[in-house]
Amino acid sequence: MFTSERRWILVLVGGLLVVAGLTLGPAFFPAAHAPTVTRVDLPPPAPGGPAPPEYPATASVHPLISGRVNLNSASLEELEALPKVGTALAARIVAGRPYRSLADLDRVKGIGPSTLKALAPLVTF
Repeated sequence: MFTSERRWILVLVGGLLVVAGLTLGPAFFPAAHAPTVTRVDLPPPAPGGPAPPEYPATASVHPLISGRVNLNSASLEELEALPKVGTALAARIVAGRPYRSLADLDRVKGIGPSTLKALAPLVTF
């Protein structure tokens, strides 16, 4: 059999092989590449294009928004239901009333081009 000294040498060599396999293994056997994600912007809605979504109401369920939201009369809850609008932005929209166009809405702090683009087909004045 093996002597005590030889056992330690075998354990040491085996450990070195395991460590070398863990560190050098990926160089010799590269893992499959992760898929790449490509983001494509949707085209802007055409004027007179599809209508905003209409959500059905039932006896117990009434949607916060359905159709276009009037920025001059909407509640805070209705404004917060719009995409990219949180509590603080809804409060700034209410404080900036009245609105006559998207240009008026664009002056509200926190509304940038992407938010304006998302809100354009969903709001009215």
